[in-house]
Amino acid sequence: MSTVDEAALMPKDAALEALREAVTAYNAERGTVTNTMYVNVVLIFGGYVVFACFIAYLAWTEIARDIVGIVLGVLFFLGTVVWRFALAPAKRFQQTLRDRMLPLVFGFIDDVHYVHGAEPRFIKSMPGKELVARDRSEHGDMIAGRHEGLAFTLSETELVSGSGKSRTTTFKGVIFHFIREQEFPGLLLAVRKPNSFQLFMRDFFGGSAMPLVTSGNPDVDTMLEFRTDRPEAATPLVQGTLAKALDYLATEWRDDVVRLALRSRDCYLLVPSKKNFFELPPVDTPIDFDRHLRPMIRDLVTLLATAQLVNKVG
Repeated sequence: MSTVDEAALMPKDAALEALREAVTAYNAERGTVTNTMYVNVVLIFGGYVVFACFIAYLAWTEIARDIVGIVLGVLFFLGTVVWRFALAPAKRFQQTLRDRMLPLVFGFIDDVHYVHGAEPRFIKSMPGKELVARDRSEHGDMIAGRHEGLAFTLSETELVSGSGKSRTTTFKGVIFHFIREQEFPGLLLAVRKPNSFQLFMRDFFGGSAMPLVTSGNPDVDTMLEFRTDRPEAATPLVQGTLAKALDYLATEWRDDVVRLALRSRDCYLLVPSKKNFFELPPVDTPIDFDRHLRPMIRDLVTLLATAQLVNKVG
């Protein structure tokens, strides 16, 4: 499976026409919104900068200097608030575009549903620290629907451990959850293979609670390790189509190692991404279908192709 039939999965003619109309309408409105954004930045944020400089001068010359740092900190914080306020109309305009356009972009998905900022239902049931450590999750855009009978949810997600100065992002990218036709009688994880130090620390603190199985594919086994509480059921899966699916995805998605969890009929693909999966250009840049929208479709098609491959694993 080295290629994806992208043309077969592209939005159909009616959806493409609606999509082009949405792009045309957006580009027509974009100039006015961009001008408003520039005016807001100059008048609102520029005015605040003048005010902040005046307050900072007074703090330096008229107030005890031991609190100048506090005053500057407050002014900086208020500056970020004012900056966001000045850009808010443009941000709302772009989110309105996503609300209108993304269901059209993914028009080849049945029962497609798009939301922003919502926590997907699957996140609470997703396996824990052996897959990826996390205390909480933050979410961006989410697409859900069905493709050739496969029910799935795709969520932009950041998983976080700790808080404050000890805050660590343990995963940032997209989580692709779908329901398999066949049930796996336990838990199977495919995670990044630990380096020597990580392996030493894990063994020092008691090691993994689940046995290790191998795929027999050197490229995959160098990159991933497979842990499961049901080795006898997992081995034929890992040594079959599952390793091929992960190897295929690794060639298509090069940002980092893809992780997978399989529990009962639930499958979770954690795909790291350095970019916003549903990224659109800034409001001062016109949208072009081939440059800005087609890559989104291509990325989703790649994940769907992988999911269909994993779904067929017996």
